[in-house]
Amino acid sequence: MAITVSGVWKRYRLRSESLKELVGSLLPRRRRGPPPRPKSMWALSDVSFQVERGSTFALVGANGSGKSTMLKLIAAMMKPTRGSIRVDGRLSLLSFLGGSFHGDLTGRENVFMEGALLGLSRRELRAKLDAIFDFAGLETFIDVPVKFYSSGMALRLGFAIAAHIEPEVLLIDKAFAVGDTAFRDRCLGKMLDFKAAGTTMVLVSHERYLVEQLCDTAVLLDHGRIVAHGRPEEAFAAYERVNEAAEKETDADDLEGEPMRSPLHIERVEITGGEGEGEPLFHPDDALVARIHLRAQQDVSGGSLGIQVAREWHVLHGTRCNRQGIEINARAGERVTLEIEYRPLSLARGSYALHVLIYEHRLAVSPVLVLKRAARFRVTLPEAEGVGLIRLAHTWRLLNGGNAP
Repeated sequence: MAITVSGVWKRYRLRSESLKELVGSLLPRRRRGPPPRPKSMWALSDVSFQVERGSTFALVGANGSGKSTMLKLIAAMMKPTRGSIRVDGRLSLLSFLGGSFHGDLTGRENVFMEGALLGLSRRELRAKLDAIFDFAGLETFIDVPVKFYSSGMALRLGFAIAAHIEPEVLLIDKAFAVGDTAFRDRCLGKMLDFKAAGTTMVLVSHERYLVEQLCDTAVLLDHGRIVAHGRPEEAFAAYERVNEAAEKETDADDLEGEPMRSPLHIERVEITGGEGEGEPLFHPDDALVARIHLRAQQDVSGGSLGIQVAREWHVLHGTRCNRQGIEINARAGERVTLEIEYRPLSLARGSYALHVLIYEHRLAVSPVLVLKRAARFRVTLPEAEGVGLIRLAHTWRLLNGGNAP
């Protein structure tokens, strides 16, 4: 194994000082009593996994889940509180790029300093110097002190250094946050070269397409614990379930607006056309029908109903019934049912929710009442169908060359 992580725990000590505590710290010891006990938090809890030599491994999870802490521990930038980590091979870190540069030294001098820390001789570094600055696109800044570099320039130089030492184990943290599109393309090309050469890689990224295309195995971290370990598709499916569970914890806040002022009360929302109950399962080619059952709380003239399709916290589509000439007119106490059909659904794999919005009249800009996550549903599709938020009907054709008939 290239990397073995066994029962790793990592605790950070926190010191939150109020104004009272700061003033108290200035008093003589006998007057301020014993020092306060430092607070702490566990960033990682009992994490274990192995990375096979020559494979590409991903750490995925929400911000604050422990991914970058795990990468720092593998890179020996810090020590675990408990447990052990073993790395077999020369390691390079494409992470926290430029963080160890000395501002008063030039780019050239920083390359030699960083390379020496990574175990390269001056002869090796001189041979790689032009390639490093060419890759970073900083040829004209080679003898400029790094303190005059922009943050993006420093990040690019850090990536270029780490990418040119021919590592056996490569750690990559949000590599595509650096540079412009052209530089990110060069980074991806370099990563593909490493993969073809059999370099072991550990990647931290939120980009599902990148992880699924590059990685053989993935671990999902949530609040410092492993909750899924398997193929990248399985890890991201678990990631969606974790996000969905987090959304459900906020259900108490799903009703927004002024219910007593709303002319219409939302009694229930039904989804038909899918498989199963509760959160029915659909395919992208299916038709989804949502029925919204309302009761007028007062006489309504020219009212309007809106609906939004959302994934996590992102609204993918929204519309109002009056845009198709439908207005709500009802007497107090009367029940009204509206129906909206999406045919075909054309959504990608994932979990979705419907938000329902009530408008006092068709010209109203803002809703008087919003019921978020009024109903939920899921969409599945073959794994080979691609990634994204929507699924556009498409057909590939090879017109000439290759295996064209």
